[in-house]
Amino acid sequence: MLEKAVFVQGLREDMRVDAPFVVETAGLKEKRDGGKYIQLTISDRTGRGTCKVWGTPDCAGQIEEFYRAIQVGEVYRILGYARVYNGTCEVNVNDGIADFLTPVPADTLDPSHFIYAPVDYENVRRGLARMAAKIADPGIYSLVSGVMNSTPAFLEAPAAKVRHHAYIGGLAEHTLETAEMALSLSGTVSRARMDTDVLLAGALLHDVGKAACFRRQGFSFVALPDYTLVGHTAIGAAALLRHSAGVDPARFAHILHILMAHHGPHGEIQPRTPEAWTVHFADNASATLRAACDDTADLAPGEGKQGARSGAPVYRF
Repeated sequence: MLEKAVFVQGLREDMRVDAPFVVETAGLKEKRDGGKYIQLTISDRTGRGTCKVWGTPDCAGQIEEFYRAIQVGEVYRILGYARVYNGTCEVNVNDGIADFLTPVPADTLDPSHFIYAPVDYENVRRGLARMAAKIADPGIYSLVSGVMNSTPAFLEAPAAKVRHHAYIGGLAEHTLETAEMALSLSGTVSRARMDTDVLLAGALLHDVGKAACFRRQGFSFVALPDYTLVGHTAIGAAALLRHSAGVDPARFAHILHILMAHHGPHGEIQPRTPEAWTVHFADNASATLRAACDDTADLAPGEGKQGARSGAPVYRF
């Protein structure tokens, strides 16, 4: 087995790094002088980090070639040094760029070192079942259970590529949080008369299309072209339509509206009902709080930085 002595959570300023990591995302970036570098998201069982591959002067013209060779989801030897930039410790690679031509063979690795999955699967699964059981209408309950049971990747897929719940099991965890928050909000607003069956169905199914937007590769999930070319709302709507039999047409249309409008002001379809707004706010709260919590997790009291996931400054008191 290849030794794994350095982990993401153990990275410190000026540390020499020579260890295998999963490459979760890869992007080709432009330097200020017009040259190119590669920016990676790397991970192991302790979390995610950033790696910048600069190369050496004699390979400046080959950066794109190295970038095209990288297979997202596979494990690579990362040889470089750690540096704190904007409050975050990241790995910089120069001489070690040649290691990105070939991934580390899987049979030389201990899988337990590389799978980042902080979700309690059984607890989330029970939570989703508990929320679905609150739906009184048999047709709507059948819709929710039918869609979820026909989407096997739902419990394993991430909820996003980078920003929030971007790990194995993240989609199910985010869905449970959204449903719980939406139900709580609906009972908090004075004199609000919401259709809680429709509200719960919309919350539980709002992101179901994301399960079809990722596929397992290596120790991670990678986004398929459908993620950006079609979009998860359209894919989710198609899944709902396949299981709409037995649901009152007006209530089904309302559930479909919630799914299509859950991005709120940022989506093509704007929320038109209290239930749709409630799911939007719950969805946004789950995503924003997860990103903020993850961005501040490695900060010491009195430290701040630009949050990589939230995209905003964060601080720990």
